[in-house]
Amino acid sequence: MKSLLIAAIFAVCLPLAANAKTYPIPSDDPIATVTLPDSWDVTETDDGIEATSKDELVTVSIEAGDLIDVKAATAEALKGFEDDGVTIDPTTQKQTDFEINGMKGFEIGFKGKDEDGPTNVSVSIVVVSEKKVLNLTYQASDAGEKNNAEALGQILHSIQATKK
Repeated sequence: MKSLLIAAIFAVCLPLAANAKTYPIPSDDPIATVTLPDSWDVTETDDGIEATSKDELVTVSIEAGDLIDVKAATAEALKGFEDDGVTIDPTTQKQTDFEINGMKGFEIGFKGKDEDGPTNVSVSIVVVSEKKVLNLTYQASDAGEKNNAEALGQILHSIQATKK
């Protein structure tokens, strides 16, 4: 299963696109920043951002959370996929640990199905500080992952902590 992490590895050496905007996560008291392509549709939320690729085949959400709520945040994100009509196949679960820009994290990914057909979903937690994390959710079709691999890698590698 291709994942957000694999896309990041694929694009690790690629520079950020010139047409991009950096967003604070969350906007009122940021713990991190992320840079997203201008071509993506971005909505700021109370705790972060939600973004959809120009081709509408990839959706990502990045929100600030408390470290003590990691298990609850992961369960809530997975329930959110189900509430959005995604059927997750638990037998496809893969967990990957990673480090990005000095921050440790993990990703739990699954294959699933929604109204448009097969889809890939993941929930990632990035530890920003002793008390704060970023909760990342991701959903994409296989074509969406392929078409947006470079942008996904750039997005992931653009995440920077603003508070330690």
